[in-house]
Amino acid sequence: MKLRTEHVFPPIPDRRFDWAAYDEDSYDADCDDTGYFSHSIVGYGRTEADAIDDFWDQWNNQGPAWEELSEAERDRRWDETDMKARIAQEVERLHRECQDAANMRPK
Repeated sequence: MKLRTEHVFPPIPDRRFDWAAYDEDSYDADCDDTGYFSHSIVGYGRTEADAIDDFWDQWNNQGPAWEELSEAERDRRWDETDMKARIAQEVERLHRECQDAANMRPK
């Protein structure tokens, strides 16, 4: 296992997701027309240490492997991941609109 951290700093006011931690050797993600999805454990936090702690909490409490889940459970989890990605995209879009509106105000 090779634990990697990144300073993500997403364009949202909530700072709990500024850092991400994941296993570089087993990280698996998919990107399609509805957004970006990861089926691997990713820890998040305000600080790098918080993200690492979150990663290990998830690692120690992980359930069965993806392949061991029933098809219905995989579909449910995929739909949940899809919804989270869509919400994140909408938040990002609204954030850009607010920034654009603020930049258009007369000074």
